[in-house]
Amino acid sequence: MSKVDGFEVVFNDEACTASTSDQRVVNMLEERWIGKKRGRELILELVEVAYLILEGRATVKTTDGKCIRSLNELMQHEYKCFKDFFWPQLLVYKDLRDRGRRVRVVDQERFLIKDKSGDLRLVLVLEEKKMRGITDIMREVENARSNSLQLVLAIVSLQGDITYYEANKIALEVV
Repeated sequence: MSKVDGFEVVFNDEACTASTSDQRVVNMLEERWIGKKRGRELILELVEVAYLILEGRATVKTTDGKCIRSLNELMQHEYKCFKDFFWPQLLVYKDLRDRGRRVRVVDQERFLIKDKSGDLRLVLVLEEKKMRGITDIMREVENARSNSLQLVLAIVSLQGDITYYEANKIALEVV
């Protein structure tokens, strides 16, 4: 991300999102696949807000007027927004951004990424020790394929290490 003076986003504690209507900021972030435009406003998911705070790009203004400059402060002030799955999601989001990927939040456990060659992939974030059935993973593979995307599993270990696997459907034949 190019060096831009810090900017402010306004936090919505009911939706656990933030927004900005500053068109300079909206254009800059939208160009980098951060946030989703709604009218003239850009809505940022919690993981995007956390990333921008960690990178020193944004400050957050809360509904009660408090100005927050660190992730720790945001977590203390808006603790109800931080669910168990937030950390794996943030680790993967930050890792992909740090690797130069454009990342769009699809939902709490999925990201759409554009890699350096321009290919689109769907990243499914999984936590070590959290059980996920093979049927669910196959459904994810089929969902990605039906949208002409490659599915990538991002498995986050208990220590915070991330391992990426491409997931494909294979057909076994009896010989």
